[in-house]
Amino acid sequence: MLTCPDCTSGKIIMYGHTHHGKQRYQCKDCQRQFVAHNDHWIDERTRTYIERLLRERISLRAICRAMQVSMTWLMDFAASIWERTPADLGVDWELLDNLTEEELQSVELQVDEMWSFVDRKPHKQWIWVIYCPAIKQVLAFHVGGRGKVDAQLLFDKLPQRLQDNCWFATDYWEAYYQTIPRRQHRASKALTYHIEGYFTGVRARVSRLVRRSVSFSKKLANHVAAIGYLLWQRNLTAHHYF
Repeated sequence: MLTCPDCTSGKIIMYGHTHHGKQRYQCKDCQRQFVAHNDHWIDERTRTYIERLLRERISLRAICRAMQVSMTWLMDFAASIWERTPADLGVDWELLDNLTEEELQSVELQVDEMWSFVDRKPHKQWIWVIYCPAIKQVLAFHVGGRGKVDAQLLFDKLPQRLQDNCWFATDYWEAYYQTIPRRQHRASKALTYHIEGYFTGVRARVSRLVRRSVSFSKKLANHVAAIGYLLWQRNLTAHHYF
């Protein structure tokens, strides 16, 4: 039975249509006009479920179908969730800050980049990540091209103390040789297995990063925001070695 969203009265009459063509109703008791199943009335429990689904390998349109919400509402809601991501991805910096400079020199960070695209496959967007196996957290990420400029933008997001003292393990991509000082750089596929495994887990959880999926990102801003949000959530559940 249709009831008024304000006074819950059941005395409802049809009252024309909105400019979108949806049926409008009016409450005979309080005169409130409304549209049935308006997305703005989605309850808190449903919003909580949708927030959880945003962390899983399911497309936005699939969420719309499963939870019976519009794409317009879902995009606004997703953006409000993604914008909560802290700039530092919630890294437990205290674990690294407590190390002396000498101790930091024994810490090896793994760096790698993962292919993705926005709107169409020729529009490549590489996801660069600096991962610390010791605390199982991503310390910094960057989305962009695959050259020296983007590699430098990634490293600039890392605290200077770590830039100056830590070792960096990478593959043989040229941009790393142009960015990381030789005395701190180790290039070998055998040294990046932690971050390779991390990327495998990320692709398994994000449909927009699955190579053959049709659930790709349409806008770069949403692409970056969704990836940042996922990395933050994974950081929150990391189990630290220290």
